[in-house]
Amino acid sequence: MSFESFGDGWKFSGASSSSAAWSLCDTRQGQELLEIRYATVNNTPEQDAICEKCRFHGKLDNTETAIESLNVYPFGGESSILRNMTLRGKLLEVRMDIKPGKGEVIRDLELEELFFPGEFAKAEIIRSVPEPGQKWQLEELPLTGEVLYESSQPFAVLLLTTGDNMQIELGSGGDWWRMHGAGDTFWSIKRTDDGITVRRRVVAIAAEEAVERRPWRFNYYVAWGKKTQMRMLVAPGDTVITPDLLRAAQSECFQAPAVRKQLRKSVRQQQENSGNVQMILPDVKSCDDAGHLERPGKKQLRHWDLDELFALYSWANRTLGENRIFTIELPETSIFRNLPSGRYLANPPTAAMVRES
Repeated sequence: MSFESFGDGWKFSGASSSSAAWSLCDTRQGQELLEIRYATVNNTPEQDAICEKCRFHGKLDNTETAIESLNVYPFGGESSILRNMTLRGKLLEVRMDIKPGKGEVIRDLELEELFFPGEFAKAEIIRSVPEPGQKWQLEELPLTGEVLYESSQPFAVLLLTTGDNMQIELGSGGDWWRMHGAGDTFWSIKRTDDGITVRRRVVAIAAEEAVERRPWRFNYYVAWGKKTQMRMLVAPGDTVITPDLLRAAQSECFQAPAVRKQLRKSVRQQQENSGNVQMILPDVKSCDDAGHLERPGKKQLRHWDLDELFALYSWANRTLGENRIFTIELPETSIFRNLPSGRYLANPPTAAMVRES
């Protein structure tokens, strides 16, 4: 028996092809949007591992699906790859935990190859998470030639747009410091007649170098939807909240514990009221304060906080309940406001349910 998650015009399931582990499809157009292929640990493809767990769990309100998948290599020290994936509306979040087997170390690790099928009218990129206080820069990549991006450094965001204005956004996760990995890392975006492929080699340590035995964790997200999607308007009876984070929490980093507490407090204060709630927030920011990640001993770890808004959006919509809607509006000048991720935050929750496939 196998399962899939489905929602408003999409489905996400284990792929039938031997080349891909997971598949995201646009069910209205009958087109595949994304193939999540396999990882490679110490030059051994994930296809050689055994699936020990694959669980789909739907929330009672049918707006969220949690998927837990565990693949274990059945030889050596039995290294493993654990994925926790969450689908809410047109947003997929992926967390990967790669654990070395007994007596083993990870010298070479390539995350799943991501394949976006089809022809694209535009490809844009945010090359890096900026220095704290600096602006985000979205630039267009020429769709000429095979190689669109090739570097030892990760990119922050890739945005692909089709001729009919369907957009799909890949973000490299809020823990930017993790994505730099270790050793001779390699990131690439390549185009063929069939689509666009993203590769992410995050660990590549030479055999003669000393290496500690440690697990690795990586996060990324995928958001999608029409570029022309409408935003939810404030209606009579709705509440608009504009928190003064600098005054209340001495920070505007959404991952800072004081900021997280303040934002959730603002939502709880609306539980006894009626009507929908819109929260107007400052732009997504980068930050170096490792204390926000509960790693104060590290002092500086570069992170950015969009995924914390995903968590706030999910939590607040569950907390308000009774068919009330919570949305987040970013500033007019924000790059993310006009990306699929920003449109997701600014609109009501939509379905993400589970069914047998």
